[in-house]
Amino acid sequence: MVLCFGVRSGSGAMEDKHHVMMESLHLVQRGEAEQAFNMLDSALEQATEENHVTWIRILCRRAAVVAHVAGDRRREIRYTEKALPYAKDYSFAIYNFAQLLLRDGQADLAKRYATKAYELSTPGGTVADRDLAAALLKQWPEIAENR
Repeated sequence: MVLCFGVRSGSGAMEDKHHVMMESLHLVQRGEAEQAFNMLDSALEQATEENHVTWIRILCRRAAVVAHVAGDRRREIRYTEKALPYAKDYSFAIYNFAQLLLRDGQADLAKRYATKAYELSTPGGTVADRDLAAALLKQWPEIAENR
Protein backbone atom coordinates (compact mmCIF):
# COMPACT_ATOMS: atom_id res chain seq x y z
CA MET A 1 0.00 0.00 0.00
CA VAL A 2 1.45 3.38 -1.00
CA LEU A 3 0.97 6.35 1.29
CA CYS A 4 1.69 10.06 0.89
CA PHE A 5 5.20 11.02 -0.27
CA GLY A 6 6.02 7.47 -1.29
CA VAL A 7 6.11 6.04 2.21
CA ARG A 8 4.86 2.44 2.06
CA SER A 9 4.11 -0.21 4.53
CA GLY A 10 5.70 -3.56 3.91
CA SER A 11 9.08 -4.46 2.44
CA GLY A 12 9.87 -1.05 0.95
CA ALA A 13 8.93 0.90 4.05
CA MET A 14 12.43 1.13 5.48
CA GLU A 15 13.95 2.27 2.19
CA ASP A 16 11.21 4.87 1.81
CA LYS A 17 11.78 6.16 5.34
CA HIS A 18 15.48 6.48 4.53
CA HIS A 19 14.50 8.45 1.44
CA VAL A 20 12.30 10.73 3.58
CA MET A 21 15.23 11.28 5.92
CA MET A 22 17.58 12.30 3.11
CA GLU A 23 15.06 14.25 1.06
CA SER A 24 13.84 16.25 4.08
CA LEU A 25 17.37 17.51 4.66
CA HIS A 26 17.77 18.43 0.99
CA LEU A 27 14.47 20.29 1.03
CA VAL A 28 15.35 22.39 4.05
CA GLN A 29 18.76 23.16 2.55
CA ARG A 30 16.96 24.49 -0.54
CA GLY A 31 14.73 26.66 1.65
CA GLU A 32 11.71 24.39 1.26
CA ALA A 33 11.20 23.68 4.95
CA GLU A 34 7.40 23.37 4.73
CA GLN A 35 7.70 20.57 2.19
CA ALA A 36 10.26 18.87 4.42
CA PHE A 37 7.91 19.09 7.40
CA ASN A 38 5.01 17.75 5.33
CA MET A 39 7.11 14.79 4.22
CA LEU A 40 8.35 14.09 7.75
CA ASP A 41 4.88 14.48 9.25
CA SER A 42 3.46 11.98 6.77
CA ALA A 43 6.18 9.43 7.51
CA LEU A 44 5.84 10.06 11.24
CA GLU A 45 2.08 9.56 11.07
CA GLN A 46 2.56 6.24 9.34
CA ALA A 47 5.25 5.10 11.78
CA THR A 48 2.95 6.02 14.67
CA GLU A 49 -0.02 4.17 13.16
CA GLU A 50 2.17 1.10 12.68
CA ASN A 51 3.75 1.53 16.14
CA HIS A 52 7.29 1.48 14.72
CA VAL A 53 8.94 2.89 17.82
CA THR A 54 12.43 3.05 16.34
CA TRP A 55 11.21 5.00 13.32
CA ILE A 56 9.13 7.30 15.50
CA ARG A 57 12.28 8.17 17.47
CA ILE A 58 14.36 8.61 14.33
CA LEU A 59 11.78 10.68 12.46
CA CYS A 60 11.01 12.90 15.45
CA ARG A 61 14.72 13.54 15.92
CA ARG A 62 15.19 14.32 12.22
CA ALA A 63 12.17 16.64 12.24
CA ALA A 64 13.52 18.43 15.33
CA VAL A 65 16.89 18.89 13.60
CA VAL A 66 15.19 20.18 10.45
CA ALA A 67 13.17 22.59 12.60
CA HIS A 68 16.35 23.73 14.34
CA VAL A 69 18.11 24.30 11.00
CA ALA A 70 15.04 26.16 9.73
CA GLY A 71 15.01 28.31 12.88
CA ASP A 72 11.57 27.07 13.90
CA ARG A 73 11.88 26.61 17.65
CA ARG A 74 8.15 25.95 18.09
CA ARG A 75 8.34 22.93 15.81
CA GLU A 76 11.64 21.83 17.32
CA ILE A 77 9.94 21.73 20.71
CA ARG A 78 6.88 19.96 19.34
CA TYR A 79 8.87 17.19 17.63
CA THR A 80 11.18 16.75 20.61
CA GLU A 81 8.21 16.47 22.95
CA LYS A 82 6.49 13.99 20.62
CA ALA A 83 9.54 11.72 20.89
CA LEU A 84 9.62 11.70 24.70
CA PRO A 85 7.32 8.70 25.27
CA TYR A 86 9.52 6.65 22.93
CA ALA A 87 12.87 7.63 24.45
CA LYS A 88 15.27 4.84 25.33
CA ASP A 89 16.44 6.78 28.38
CA TYR A 90 13.55 8.94 29.49
CA SER A 91 15.43 10.82 32.21
CA PHE A 92 18.09 12.02 29.75
CA ALA A 93 15.45 12.79 27.12
CA ILE A 94 13.47 15.02 29.46
CA TYR A 95 16.69 16.68 30.66
CA ASN A 96 17.49 17.57 27.05
CA PHE A 97 13.91 18.71 26.55
CA ALA A 98 14.23 20.93 29.63
CA GLN A 99 17.35 22.47 28.09
CA LEU A 100 15.45 23.18 24.87
CA LEU A 101 12.60 24.78 26.79
CA LEU A 102 15.06 26.89 28.75
CA ARG A 103 16.64 28.15 25.52
CA ASP A 104 13.14 29.07 24.42
CA GLY A 105 12.59 31.14 27.55
CA GLN A 106 10.15 28.70 29.15
CA ALA A 107 12.02 28.55 32.46
CA ASP A 108 9.15 27.32 34.64
CA LEU A 109 8.23 24.47 32.32
CA ALA A 110 11.92 23.62 31.89
CA LYS A 111 12.31 23.40 35.64
CA ARG A 112 9.34 21.02 35.88
CA TYR A 113 10.93 18.68 33.34
CA ALA A 114 14.31 19.03 35.08
CA THR A 115 12.70 18.12 38.39
CA LYS A 116 11.19 14.99 36.84
CA ALA A 117 14.55 14.07 35.31
CA TYR A 118 16.16 14.49 38.73
CA GLU A 119 13.52 12.33 40.40
CA LEU A 120 14.14 9.58 37.82
CA SER A 121 17.93 9.78 37.98
CA THR A 122 18.50 9.84 41.74
CA PRO A 123 17.38 6.27 42.51
CA GLY A 124 19.52 4.97 39.64
CA GLY A 125 22.86 3.63 40.64
CA THR A 126 24.72 4.09 37.38
CA VAL A 127 27.47 6.59 36.70
CA ALA A 128 25.27 8.12 34.01
CA ASP A 129 22.43 8.61 36.53
CA ARG A 130 24.78 10.27 39.00
CA ASP A 131 26.25 12.49 36.27
CA LEU A 132 22.77 13.51 35.16
CA ALA A 133 21.72 14.32 38.72
CA ALA A 134 24.88 16.39 39.18
CA ALA A 135 24.27 18.31 35.94
CA LEU A 136 20.68 18.98 36.96
CA LEU A 137 21.69 20.22 40.40
CA LYS A 138 24.37 22.46 38.93
CA GLN A 139 21.78 24.23 36.79
CA TRP A 140 18.77 23.94 39.11
CA PRO A 141 20.11 23.49 42.69
CA GLU A 142 16.67 24.13 44.15
CA ILE A 143 15.17 20.95 42.67
CA ALA A 144 16.87 18.87 45.36
CA GLU A 145 15.11 20.95 48.00
CA ASN A 146 11.71 20.24 46.44
CA ARG A 147 12.08 16.49 46.92
